[in-house]
Amino acid sequence: MKKILSLVLALALAIGMMSFATAEDGKIKLVVWSFTNELQGMIEKYYLPNHPELDIEFQIYPTDGNAYTTKVDNTFGANATSDEAPDIFTLEAAFVKHYVESDWTGDLKDIGFTDEELAVAFPVMAQIGQNSAGVQKGLSWQSTPGVLMYRASLAEKYLGVKTPEEMQAKVADWDTFLETAEELKTASNGEVKMIIGSGDIWNAYQYQRSEPWVVDGKLVIDDELLDFEELVKTMEQDDLTHKGGAWSEPWFAGMRGELPTLCYFLPTWGLHYTLKPNCVAGWDAENPDSEENIKKATEEGTYGDWRITDGPVAYSWGGTWMGINAAKAAQADDAKKAAMHDLIKFFTLDDDFLTQYAKDSGDFVGSKAAVDKILAEGGTPNPFLGGQDHYAIFASAAALANGSLMSEYDDTINSLWNDYVTTPYTKGEKDLDTCLTEFKEAVAAAITTITVE
Repeated sequence: MKKILSLVLALALAIGMMSFATAEDGKIKLVVWSFTNELQGMIEKYYLPNHPELDIEFQIYPTDGNAYTTKVDNTFGANATSDEAPDIFTLEAAFVKHYVESDWTGDLKDIGFTDEELAVAFPVMAQIGQNSAGVQKGLSWQSTPGVLMYRASLAEKYLGVKTPEEMQAKVADWDTFLETAEELKTASNGEVKMIIGSGDIWNAYQYQRSEPWVVDGKLVIDDELLDFEELVKTMEQDDLTHKGGAWSEPWFAGMRGELPTLCYFLPTWGLHYTLKPNCVAGWDAENPDSEENIKKATEEGTYGDWRITDGPVAYSWGGTWMGINAAKAAQADDAKKAAMHDLIKFFTLDDDFLTQYAKDSGDFVGSKAAVDKILAEGGTPNPFLGGQDHYAIFASAAALANGSLMSEYDDTINSLWNDYVTTPYTKGEKDLDTCLTEFKEAVAAAITTITVE
């Protein structure tokens, strides 16, 4: 996930593959692969101290340049049962569907998972970890519902909005969202923009589709996508955005308040790992909760000025799933299968662990039961959000997001849609029919296994 990608890349380049736990006779060996050090830290802190019977070898390969997926493909394609091959490996949202649709990943029931155990996961994350036949091949310790995050001071000054409930009324649907963007432009004399760029709303808007990109082997262009193009074209041409891109310097400048921007569409990890550490120049990542850092972020940046609300649509963005190597699981004895089951279950479904992890990290976890427990205990008042309980809002969004829209083709087709439709159409370079024709031609050339009409 992007939230720790830069750290992982630096570590990976410096030290390459990482491992821990010295092999000892009599221990059950598990090889675990990932593209970040997040799971490794969790295993070392929360799991290994209570499981001396395990020898866990952990390998990290960065996602930069497709190093991780290339390593997975080469290893599984050559010898999936080798000592080097993973027993358990993590899957990112960008490629999780590709692997759960393959024979390389195993049915979690093959290592002992039951329907009763699987039922406690948030539906959206469980759906994404299933193949097209409904076989559960991946589980996530996170749920990554998205919301709308906005600057409270700007909303009050220019829109008269004083509460998240009032803000929600201003963004209840996309027509209202556009009207509010126009109102903001008029009230601020064009200084404050609704969003940094039209691409900011893509992750949310696409969740309104009734069908995924590919149905029964055929490309589908849902009508909602055409509505999206009209919305973003209007926003671009009416100067309702800063015309910047996600992960660009203007995007972060808006978070710091240097480029006046009202809204961001971000998921759970976006709050803690993107918005918060970029709310001020010179954020102290080593001591984020220190009095000095928070004072600086409040006085010089936007700390404490953010609030969250549902926004126009429920959506999800990102996530990390744990899957199993089907070939090695098939050869494993009962003890090793039990060890694989217990490790995955602990991190993705164990309520006690997930409740503790949520309190330690602030991350929004993937078990509905754990989330309900946290809310029952009083939730998580967040000073960055002026005391607002982000867990309550995320819980509502997680229950509504639809994970069945994701497919193994999303990464490729989404990029082609942006390149051949959104960019040229919203900038007025080509008419929509021309854009759609060129998009279909590009899809047909890139993915020869589907039918494009």
